[in-house]
Amino acid sequence: MKKGVSPFIAVVLLVAFTLSVAAIFGGWITSFSKSTSQTVEERSSERIECAYGGIALNNLIYNSTSGNLTGTIENTDVITLGDIDLEIFYDNSTKQEIDLNIELSPGEKDTFNQAIDSNYDKVRVFTNCSNVNDEVSSGDISTVS
Repeated sequence: MKKGVSPFIAVVLLVAFTLSVAAIFGGWITSFSKSTSQTVEERSSERIECAYGGIALNNLIYNSTSGNLTGTIENTDVITLGDIDLEIFYDNSTKQEIDLNIELSPGEKDTFNQAIDSNYDKVRVFTNCSNVNDEVSSGDISTVS
């Protein structure tokens, strides 16, 4: 008398196991594919929309007496830009982030007046669109006292 599993039962168990694994991974793969597809679509739409964005820093003046930097931010293109912030880069390789909490429609301008340290190297404005920013070096900023 032989002991062990018959070849027929072994094949049936192997097929059942394979189908079970396929069902589990099939559901996960479907969910993962939909999620990834949606993420790619959202990022692509954002990049396409942001391609029509433009922003400019204008009329920057540093007052050495008060320590304030004033200037104008202008939306120079055709989409509304939000989450507009400033970054001040200093000579000692540090930076200061200033949340202006403004949104600009196409063609709209807004002014700012912020206290900063005198050893600034450059000023950058950035937006909710990662490729839409402007930067001005200290040599292009007027100084008054």
